[in-house]
Amino acid sequence: MHKSDNTGMQHVILCGGSGTRLWPLSNRQTPKQLLPLFDDRSLLQLTYLRNRPACKSVLAIAGAAQADLIANQLLDEGASLRCIAEPVGRNTAAAIAIAAFVSAPGDILLITPSDHLIGTPDRYEAALNEAKRLAEEDHIVTFGLKPAYPETGFGYIHHKGNDVLRFVEKPDAATAVSMLESGDFLWNSGIFCARASVMLDELQKHSPAIYHAASRAAAELVRNGSISREAMIDIPSDSIDYAVMEKSDRVKVVPSDMEWSDVGSYEALTQALTEQFRYSNDQAVFIESDPQNSTVIGKNKLVALVGVDNMVVVDTPGALLIMQKGKGQVIKQLHNWVAENRPELL
Repeated sequence: MHKSDNTGMQHVILCGGSGTRLWPLSNRQTPKQLLPLFDDRSLLQLTYLRNRPACKSVLAIAGAAQADLIANQLLDEGASLRCIAEPVGRNTAAAIAIAAFVSAPGDILLITPSDHLIGTPDRYEAALNEAKRLAEEDHIVTFGLKPAYPETGFGYIHHKGNDVLRFVEKPDAATAVSMLESGDFLWNSGIFCARASVMLDELQKHSPAIYHAASRAAAELVRNGSISREAMIDIPSDSIDYAVMEKSDRVKVVPSDMEWSDVGSYEALTQALTEQFRYSNDQAVFIESDPQNSTVIGKNKLVALVGVDNMVVVDTPGALLIMQKGKGQVIKQLHNWVAENRPELL
């Protein structure tokens, strides 16, 4: 078994994001993970702080346009940081491969998205400790979340204990209900834990094109201090789920009932703001009107809602969004329209 020189893990934060699902509050320059939404801190900063006790350092993988802002937010929290700027995004397999190549082979990598919200630190810590133990046994570990409702927008993991039986793509409504009722399926959180050498071994075995191209990009990074656009584009674009997790026989899952949200819609954001956290800065003002179940997000002007209910109103300098709750998944389509017809608003 490989040994690491430090008992702390290497925290790898995947900082990609285009600001589509919470537009117009978020945009290409400031995607949702960088907005100071919770007690003057961003989801990125909360992600770092949540994992700081277990990790010796942070490696952030970021798009070139946001790299400086991401580095500054983490440095403001006192992070021991290295930030790798991707000149073009090539999905999670490429980012994780590069992180593994520039880490010590024996390092345990804790790989997390930058935009998740977790409200039960004790349950998260328990899951993290179990994941580290399994990773030290040379498994690739994913965190599985006990589903609270039959969500069709998430991937699922069919499991028995820590054993992964299969991964299930985003199901239709009837399938999601049956999986929830069976009790044998977990939401796929997108949080992983593995030794760097193990992750690379499995990439080389199951996705050799990604492995070799990422190796060249990482070598260029070490040599020049940056990755060229050409080297990055050479890496096939694929998720780590497709490239490794669904193919490897070394995968384990840690089931957890921690409170979790990917804050992937305005409905999820308003729930998090009103039920779990306090908002306290001048980025925006959030007003919850319980009888009408409506939320106003903005600071530019007074927004009064009369005779309507179940609404989300987002008032920003560039755009005004008025949306009925339950329609949050349509925002991506709206974003696509704006990209084609009013790109200056992104």
